Amino acid sequence: MIFNLVFFISLSSVLLQGTTLSFVAKWLHVAIPEKAKQKTPPDIELADTIKSELTEIELDEQCPAVGKQIVELGFPRSAIIAVIKRKGKFITPNGSTVLEPNDKLVILAENAESLSMVNSCIMKSILNS
Repeated sequence: MIFNLVFFISLSSVLLQGTTLSFVAKWLHVAIPEKAKQKTPPDIELADTIKSELTEIELDEQCPAVGKQIVELGFPRSAIIAVIKRKGKFITPNGSTVLEPNDKLVILAENAESLSMVNSCIMKSILNS
């Protein structure tokens, strides 16, 4: 019975405060106008008109790209490796970054065709050795 009472009071408090907070802030003249608010990364959304592809590729030990520098792979200009997750850390790659087994590559490409070119670059890198 006590649990039900405490639960009801907590729920009522949250609902009352949550729904009235913006009205009270405007009434007290402490609310910031929408135009004056600084945009934070979670506020910025990608438009539906952007046609880009974002994917994650994990390199296993047998992958031909392992042990090679990114510049050696011949990626198309319309695709980049945005970040590499390696051993629990995030790395910002450049052309001289050497890929290692179990790396997770986050790849941003302009379109699906560029993404398929990236996949072929990673898999065919053994042929260029």
